[in-house]
Amino acid sequence: MNPAAIEEHLTLVLPPWMIIIAAAWVFGRLARKLGQPLAVGEILAGILLGPSLLGAIWPENWPVVFPAEAQQSLQLLGKLGLILLLFQVGMEFDYGHLRNRSRAVTAVSICGIAGPFVAGLLIGPWLHREFAPDTPRLGFQLFLCIALSITALPIMGRILLELKLERTPIGVMGISAAAIDDVTGWILLAVATALVTTEFEGWKVVGQVAGVLAFFGVLQKLVGPALRKVWRITAQRHAGNGMTASYIALLLVVLFGCCWVTNRLGVFAIFGAFLFGVSLHQERALVAAWRAKLSDFVLVAMVPVFFTNTGLNTEIGLLQTTTAWLACGLVLLSGVAGKLGGCFLAARLAGQSARESACVAALMNTRGMMGLVAINIGLDLKLLTPELFTMLVIMALVTTAMTEPLLRWWMPPEMRAGSTSTTGQS
Repeated sequence: MNPAAIEEHLTLVLPPWMIIIAAAWVFGRLARKLGQPLAVGEILAGILLGPSLLGAIWPENWPVVFPAEAQQSLQLLGKLGLILLLFQVGMEFDYGHLRNRSRAVTAVSICGIAGPFVAGLLIGPWLHREFAPDTPRLGFQLFLCIALSITALPIMGRILLELKLERTPIGVMGISAAAIDDVTGWILLAVATALVTTEFEGWKVVGQVAGVLAFFGVLQKLVGPALRKVWRITAQRHAGNGMTASYIALLLVVLFGCCWVTNRLGVFAIFGAFLFGVSLHQERALVAAWRAKLSDFVLVAMVPVFFTNTGLNTEIGLLQTTTAWLACGLVLLSGVAGKLGGCFLAARLAGQSARESACVAALMNTRGMMGLVAINIGLDLKLLTPELFTMLVIMALVTTAMTEPLLRWWMPPEMRAGSTSTTGQS
């Protein structure tokens, strides 16, 4: 691409990026006033700017605002934003509490997959018969169950950061169980995709798990300690100056390298960012310096692109019949009952209090973007019809919107005083 073409492409990307940042900021703050995560407002902004509203009102000129040629670049910006967000979530992650709660985390993560899977198996045959009779039944059933089972680690992390719960026992248990569920979900997603494309190899799944575990071990034992040592030396030399440009460059090089490794291992790149962040979490001064230097830019300019883009690709007008809306309600009910109910029961049986169990279950019920990635893969493989795709998108949005109100309602009284939203993100 020559310089003139790059300049031309830039003029296509900048206006929609400006609109997305402004709309996401406005609707995100409206969502916060209503007790919702910023991400819910940002997704809603995308829905209103997309074919569901603006595209329906202004169908002929809507592509002028969001040209197709700019979509790939916007998606790349959004993905980079998620990588940086997951890195911060990983650094905020404190698994010291897990020494006494590993049983509960294991139980919640298992039931967080099993409950929605069972719900998907129950409703799958009817949904397939009514809305997707021409798609392969096994492939459809697998992708439906996976979409119901995945928890949105990025949005959960963002909610915990906003409510200052990331280092509490509830936050640690939720993010730990969600991380296990997401890795399991992506492996299941890879298996389902391989089955559909007739390229399944059983040892490939074993290799993915072993590879991710080995890579995490290297980060914990070698990479993380080395970078923490470099940070301490740098902090002593530049006392009071925060994070230096040289150290930021080093972090970004290693961060993107970790994302590349997890991608090559068959797991999404954002997990590399999360695992790398976890390897640095013990160095609290480093976490604070990163937050002070880059957090606001990431949350205001990068992350909203990802959430808003999802809304731009959703068309609620596809659900035009009573049967379709009943099916949408059934999908939502199954997702909530399977995930929320299953995780609550698991936490209670593992010895957690009723309030703690309810809070963890509310966090695990968040589907958000991770579920939407799985849904989009099912659509790309022609296992989901546009109607079913829209139903699952609505399920992901509603379960995300439910999270914070339920969390505030069930939160133990001693935790409520410190759970105000951070002002740095407003």
